Amino acid sequence: MRVADQYLFGYDEGHRLLTGSRELDPATAVALLSATDAAMADGSTPLLTGLALEEESKYAFCVTWSADELPRPGAVWAHALLVGEAELSDPRTLEVLIGLPRRPAPGAAYLGRYRAPVVLDDVAPRTPGYLPPEPLDRELLGRLAFASYDAGSGRTVAHEDLGDAAKALLALWRAQWPGLRAAFSFRTREVVRPGTQEFDLTVTRKIRGAGIEGAATTAADGEAAWLQRVVDDAAAAAPTPLRDFLEAFGPLEPAQPQRLAALARLWPAIVARDAGAARAALEQDWPAPRSGAALKQVLFGGENDDWWAGEGAK
Repeated sequence: MRVADQYLFGYDEGHRLLTGSRELDPATAVALLSATDAAMADGSTPLLTGLALEEESKYAFCVTWSADELPRPGAVWAHALLVGEAELSDPRTLEVLIGLPRRPAPGAAYLGRYRAPVVLDDVAPRTPGYLPPEPLDRELLGRLAFASYDAGSGRTVAHEDLGDAAKALLALWRAQWPGLRAAFSFRTREVVRPGTQEFDLTVTRKIRGAGIEGAATTAADGEAAWLQRVVDDAAAAAPTPLRDFLEAFGPLEPAQPQRLAALARLWPAIVARDAGAARAALEQDWPAPRSGAALKQVLFGGENDDWWAGEGAK
């Protein structure tokens, strides 16, 4: 049975853990306390945080809301859910997880619903109440993909609408293979300081000391091809052939965002069944003799020619 442990954070003479479904070790408690707290004006768009907890081999998915009904200015509510990689690997349980965060209702009775683990199996996914109804912003999705997957880009993107940013972030996260998804930390925030790099991707309304245009992240013309493929896949309502390729070969790579771009650059050669182009892509992104050894063995070792025969590239 797949479950998510849940925790409610809020104001009690400071931002604190109010209740949860199990005890947290001190390091994880500190990490979640920091991840769920944020500066927010009353009525602000809910903030999203995904945090890889490497020491526990867990992942925290969190939503933070302004608590404008409380007397303390700047108080927030936050609902955090902890899962393992197995829970993130199943697309259906992932959708259930994404729909679980709920802002507490006023009154003491709200604590009870956060004191037991949440079963993820055999539960219908719910539409996330913290996301806006507007369509996915594909231009923004492209900016986030480039910021995440290009080795030379920054990891902070400025964007005025954090609701649209949360929707695009979730689309990007869903489209990753499970190992990368479990290692990829992201967040939306009202304001961040320059040089804050502990997350793989941050989307913010404002970078302190910089204009909104200061963190615009745009691919060069030479990068447009792989980026467009990634955007098309992440925006698709159902898994695409590229997604199948990433699911098959992503686990052979380190769980690093830049490896997704390398695989996306390799993908057209697989689709075209062009072994020469595939070798050129491998030389570019896996230049050392031992780098990508498992990938090279699968593609050219003669043990599995399904991709060249068209089975994987249909």
